[in-house]
Amino acid sequence: MIKVFPLKSIFFSLTMSFLDSRDDLVYDELQKSDTEKKPLPRDEDLPGMGQYYCLHCDRYFANSTVRDEHFKTKRHKKRLKQMSGPAPHTQLDAELAAGMGMPDNGPALMSM
Repeated sequence: MIKVFPLKSIFFSLTMSFLDSRDDLVYDELQKSDTEKKPLPRDEDLPGMGQYYCLHCDRYFANSTVRDEHFKTKRHKKRLKQMSGPAPHTQLDAELAAGMGMPDNGPALMSM
């Protein structure tokens, strides 16, 4: 028997995995002070020439009205709450959890 997945669940899983791929970089950017942040450069390849950006969601928008509408969405508010909490996991955390971190050999034994 072939199992059929609803299109909505496949779309949701793909978009959520895509959005969470840069959490640690976004969190680091949010921790910078205002003096360290640089103005956005103009980029023809990005929507709105790269000038309308949501730092929390790591998304570019075509104009300011679309960006302002995005600020009112549930996804953005959830992302604000997520980024204001503890730091997301890093590669070092993943390696330590998998047992691939620095070895702990215990106390040194006395040699005779």
